[in-house]
Formats: sequence, structure tokens, C-alpha cells
Amino acid sequence: MWWLYRNVLMGVLLVSGSVGFTCAASIEPDVAQEEESSAVSLEAIEVAGKGGHVLFDAKSDDPWTETSLTREGLESLGGTAQSSPIQAVRTLPSVQIDSEEPYGCGNFFTSGLKIRGQRIKAPGSNLLVEGLQVTGVPGGSQSVFDMENVEDLTLYKGGIPTPKGLAFANSAGLVDYRLRRPDEEPGVFFQQSIGSFDYQRSFVRLDSGRLPGGTRAFASYSYTDADKWRGEGGSPDWRHNLDFGLAHDFGDRVKLELFGNYFSVKAHDLSSLTYAQTKDLDTYYKSDYNSELTGNAAADIKYYDYNRRRFEGYTLMANLNVRLTPHSHFSVRPYFSKDQGYWMVGVMEQKVNPVIRKWEINHHRLGVVAQYEAELPLLNLTAGYWYHEQERPGPPTEWKKYTLTSDGLDFSGWSVYSENGKHITHSPFLQLSRDVGRLHLSGGVRYHYQEFSEIKSYYFPGGVKTYDPWGSVGRKYNDKVLPFAGISLDLNDHSNLYFTYGRNVGRVAFPLYPSYATRRGKFVAAGVSLADLWSNVELEVSDHYDLGARFDFGRWYLNPVLFYSRHFDKAVNLYDPTSGLLVNQNVATARSYGAELEVGVHLLDNLLLAANGFYNNFEFDENIRTTLTGELDVKGNQIADTPLLGASFMADYRLGGFSVTPVVRYTGRRYGDVLNEEPVDSYWLVDLNLAYRLKNLWRIKETKLSLNFLNLLDKKYTGAMDASDDTHPGQMVYYPGSPFTMVFSVSWKI
Repeated sequence: MWWLYRNVLMGVLLVSGSVGFTCAASIEPDVAQEEESSAVSLEAIEVAGKGGHVLFDAKSDDPWTETSLTREGLESLGGTAQSSPIQAVRTLPSVQIDSEEPYGCGNFFTSGLKIRGQRIKAPGSNLLVEGLQVTGVPGGSQSVFDMENVEDLTLYKGGIPTPKGLAFANSAGLVDYRLRRPDEEPGVFFQQSIGSFDYQRSFVRLDSGRLPGGTRAFASYSYTDADKWRGEGGSPDWRHNLDFGLAHDFGDRVKLELFGNYFSVKAHDLSSLTYAQTKDLDTYYKSDYNSELTGNAAADIKYYDYNRRRFEGYTLMANLNVRLTPHSHFSVRPYFSKDQGYWMVGVMEQKVNPVIRKWEINHHRLGVVAQYEAELPLLNLTAGYWYHEQERPGPPTEWKKYTLTSDGLDFSGWSVYSENGKHITHSPFLQLSRDVGRLHLSGGVRYHYQEFSEIKSYYFPGGVKTYDPWGSVGRKYNDKVLPFAGISLDLNDHSNLYFTYGRNVGRVAFPLYPSYATRRGKFVAAGVSLADLWSNVELEVSDHYDLGARFDFGRWYLNPVLFYSRHFDKAVNLYDPTSGLLVNQNVATARSYGAELEVGVHLLDNLLLAANGFYNNFEFDENIRTTLTGELDVKGNQIADTPLLGASFMADYRLGGFSVTPVVRYTGRRYGDVLNEEPVDSYWLVDLNLAYRLKNLWRIKETKLSLNFLNLLDKKYTGAMDASDDTHPGQMVYYPGSPFTMVFSVSWKI
């Protein structure tokens, strides 16, 4: 296929060059200069001393750490696929987005967002849409709306202001992305993409424009499929995605917006490597699940079609905004999402019994955020209330198991079976801010009250469904007070200093339940019930301190940050002296400290050079007890899958309708275990985005040709890991990183 990609690339470059030359030659010099000026928007536009930098939004005076990517930034840095907007944030400091495949459809436990070394074990729980917690996994809704329908996104790190951190878990930060509203003018946008590994994607969006009654609406549909880059199966086999939006103004004071999504996705997983295999990538780089059955159960749990996922679901969200006075307004934002499907994976149960586990998932989320904002004579006030209701998982409700026979799979019972309950969150919040000359003050508090679902567990002696009092627990109640305070000082119109403190919430030790259920016999024999262990299931909390500066002089910007955090009640596997087994408990403490830097300079009006980098030391404060008499010597060790250093370097050059955006990413040395006995080599990756836009061709408003390259130099490296913070040597799951991948796209805006 390489010859085809090479010819396509040469053809696009030739067409781009010839069209650009023809257009330039057919107009007068003064007009050409005017056309070029309108197409190139890299020159900073100063508004109250702040500018824009094409890929990144200018920093604000707000006293907290955030970075925003523009629509141009999402297109240029968003990777080879347009199905996941968070792929673009992997160029930002202290952010890891690792996937075992190039198109954003990897295993949901390895494709999450990791910020400052902290990964939420349920990826999607630190990802918001319009400030609402409609995403989350396990399931298929980690990323619901197509990237073409995303206007921009903001990454928050460290302490998060109370109205912006309404997430199920945000221990080190979160990403919030904003959707594109329906256009004022009617139009059609269509894009077709083809790429490596038989990738194809079609996307179409229809905008109604402003209708006679004032309503505006859009609807879009996309279809995506691709082969896995190694082994049999698809990644995805298919992905259907339908988005829509509606906006209506009721006079000057009331505005209603409604957004929705439906998705259906099926994908095959890619197999992992052992640590020894990662040291011989020339041999094992493309090894995967077996393409054929052998008749040997221990081998056939690695058959590719026994390791797959299929999900479908939908999301609805609304925003009713009422302007009460010229200086105050009230908003109500309800949301609902439904997610159902399954995940199949071959496992060795109890390390000796080969079975296929089918995790049945069927759950919903619903909630509402009510918020009042007012500009008062002495200060600005934001007050609100968040209610969130979520069915399990986590922890899992139902794991079916199948034994392998000569005729295929034979259902043989449940590893886990319990009734589906609900987690409920109540969270009132208050934020106050005031400007005193060049000083900006902000402070607030959020009360986070959470009810964990009861677990009514069952087992099947003699094939009879029987309530299990040993493996059942009642509802559990937990609450946390989450304060926030920030102060910033303007040194002049182009620079400021700021300091922020904030408390966030994090991971709960939900893996305790399936771990108990699959080892029930051992716990019961020792006289240990789930209730005996459930008392140490808590919300992790973390205290964050950021000291930063922002310098933005239009032509260049510099944003350094020093950060320090303490993490309490982290989930680790701890020795239980009664049963003699390891159980997942929220008992550990850790700390993180480091520095981040974002810097950019416009060497020319149409040439931006930018670099982002970080240093992050993330370590446990104490050793972890793992046997009756011994401890795991982890104090001071770097937490698993957390690079000490990382950086990205990028350029953005635009001339007329042509743009070139190369990106170089560096990931420093990591460890695959908490003892730091399995070092993973650092690596450099080169990505490249080429695009050409042509305006008003044959009554088409805009035609765009683009080529995206991932891992341009085809570097072999170890990428994603399925890591817990305290992973022991020999337990880590490793995945080789995605190889060279190319995608060609053509789009028309009518």
C-alpha cells in the first residue's frame, strides 16, 4: 500500500502547488497581498493586552492553570482520526494520551487521559462536555461527539475552580470541550478520509441556518472502520455516530440549546506484551491474538474473536439560560446518557482455569447543573448545585464466563453477579471573585456528597441463584469539602503572576468487589465478608498548589508553572491479615512535584514555533504492606507509567491556503512497576499535518485537502500500559505503540 500513499502524497503536493501558483499568478500583487493577509491569521490581535496564537487561545488573567486549544489547534494537532478530540491535548505539558492503535478506538482501560501522572482508572470520568459529566467508561461513551462538531477545548490542571470541576473524578485535572453551535447560515459540510490499514471515514454535517422563527439546527453523521494494524479484526469494525444540535432565542433574555448523540461501535482488542517481549520489539512488535482456533483451551483464550467489544448508546443535554438583569443570569443544564453492550476477554481465572469472560454493561447517567451568576457591586458571584445519578459499573455488575469446547463457547456460570444499583452525587458550590486594581482574587468551595450503591450479590450453588450475604454490602455514604483559592497579579498589560490552591477528588477502590467475588471461597473460608473490607473504600482526595506566570506580548508568549500536590487515600493492593490475600483499598498517600513550560514565538506573521515541556516527580510517601511480615519498598519510587520528563515541539506555517504543522513528541523514561525494576525506554515521535484550503471554487465555499502522518519515522516503541499506581513487577500489561500511519482527507463546505 505504501506506493499508493506515496503517489497520493505527491499528487496532493503537486495539485496544491499548481493551484497555489495559478491563483497567485492570476491576481495583481496588491490583491494577492490582501488575499494572503486574510488567509493568514497568525498576527496577534491584542484585546486588553492579550492575543491569540492560532493553535492555542491566549491565556486569561484567571488565577488557575489552564490551556485552551482552538478549532485550528484541534484540526492541526488532533491526530490521524477525528473521532476523539482529546488526542490533541497529548502535545500539552504533563499530559499522556496513550493508545495501542492509531484511530482512537483502543481498549478503554489503556486509552484514558493521564494528567500529571494521575490516570483515572475509569477513563472518561475526567472528561466533560459543556461542563457536564456525560462521558465515562467502562462502556462506549468515552468520546461521544465527533471532533468536527467540537469548537475548542480547555485543559485544567491542579486546583480547579469550583464551577468548572464538576466531574466524577478529577484528581489532577480534567478536559472540558465546547461544541460548535448551529451556524447562522445554511450549509453542508462533507469530508471523506482514507488511510493506512484500510481506514475509511465519512462525515457529513447539515446546518439549517436561522429559520423564520429564529431556530438554528444542525445534524451530522459519520461512519468509520479500519483494520487492526496487527492481527485479525477491526479497530473499529464499525463506528456509527449521529450528532445534532438546536438553538433558539426567546427574545433577548431567554436562550435554549439542545445537543444529542447516538453511537454504535464494535472493535477488536489488540493483545498485550510481557516486559521481556518489550525488550525484543523487532520480534514481537506485530504479535497479536491468534487468527485461528487450535482446540487447546489455554491457547484459544487468545483467539482474536474472543477478545472484542460492542457498545451502543445515546446522550442528550440541554442548556436553558435566562438573563434576569443586565448583570445576572440563571442557567439549568440537564443531561442524560445511556450506554449498553459487552466486552469479551480471554482470561486464566484463578491463574489455572482458561475461560472467556463477557462483561455485560447496561447503565445510564443523568444529572443537572443549576447555576446563578451575578456581577455585584463589590464582587462577582457564582452559586450552583450539581446532581448526578449513575448506575453501576463501577464496580462491575455481571461477568459471565464461558468454557471453550470443540463446538465453541459453552456458558458455565458467572464470575460476578449482582443487582444493578445507583451512585448518587449531591454537590452545591459557591465561587466568589473580585478585581482590586491589578489584583484578581478568586475563591470558592464545593461540597461533594456521594452515596455509593448497595451491592446485592448472588452465587449459584448447584446452579440455583442464591443471595450471598458474604459478598453483599449496603449503601455507603461519603462526603468531602473541596475548597479553592487563587490570586493573580498583573505586572503590566502583557504579564501576570498567579498562585492557586485547590482540592480535587479521585479514584475509588471499586476493584475490591470483583476481586472478592472471584476469590469468594478463600475469603469465606477465612471468615472475611465484603462488608469487613468495604469500610476502606473511599474517595481519593488531592491538594494542589500551583505557582505560575503568564507573559504574552503578541509575537511571543511564555507560561511557566511550578506545582506541588499531596494525594490521600490512593487505591492500592494491601495485605489483609485475616484472609492472607491482597485487597484493593483507599489507604495510600503520595506526592507530586515538578514544573511545566509553554513557550511560543511568531518568527514571522505566518510562522509559529512552540514548545511544551514538563518535569514530574510522582512518588508514594510510605511503603505498602503486602505480606504478614513484609512491605513493598516503594517509598520515593516513581509511580508506574509516569515519565519524569516529557516535551513536544511544533511549528505552524501558513501561506495563502497552505499550512504545514510538524510535531515532535518526547516521552521520557518510565517504569512499568512501582519497584522501578522494569524500566521502559524513552522515545521520540514525529507527526506531520499538511493542509491546503481553496476558497470559492465552483460555488463551493471551501475545499480542503489534508494529509496527516502519525509516527512519520515508523519508530518502534512501547506505548500504552494498563497500569495501577502500585503495579508489581511482572504484572504490567504493555502495548507496542502505533506504527507509521497516514490519512488523506478531502472536504467540501457548501
